[in-house]
Amino acid sequence: MLTRNSIYIAIGIILSLAPSFSYSQLFLRKVNRYDENGKRTGLWVNYWDDEKKIPMSKNHFKNDRETGVCKDYHNNGKLRLKFRYHKDRIRVKYYDENRHLEQKGWAVMDFTEKEIHYFWHGQWKFFDTNRKLIRVALYKNGNLIEDSLDTNISE
Repeated sequence: MLTRNSIYIAIGIILSLAPSFSYSQLFLRKVNRYDENGKRTGLWVNYWDDEKKIPMSKNHFKNDRETGVCKDYHNNGKLRLKFRYHKDRIRVKYYDENRHLEQKGWAVMDFTEKEIHYFWHGQWKFFDTNRKLIRVALYKNGNLIEDSLDTNISE
């Protein structure tokens, strides 16, 4: 017959092992996989170094196209670029090597059979090293339409 103390000990052991189990599942996650049609799927990770300690990029794919949140890194391992896919538009943020926001805006990708064309489309904001807004620009299909310090341009 189990005593109350042995039940508490068993529960304590199970609870102490639960976090390590979930962490191990995270590190055993399969990356850089192809689906049955030879297309990239799931999480893809590339590294700057052979020891795989400094990430170069972490991108999510579905049907060989990036989706969700994708990140590129400077060679020091700090975030350089972050894409967040929203239906037919992409929210983009660029960072310097100290992870200060340099610019942010919207982009689109045009897929053809021969190539993928990426271009800025919509409002872009540019910041100085003190994170102060210094410029606002409006792009349409990669062409600069308006460039000013006016922050009242609709997003």
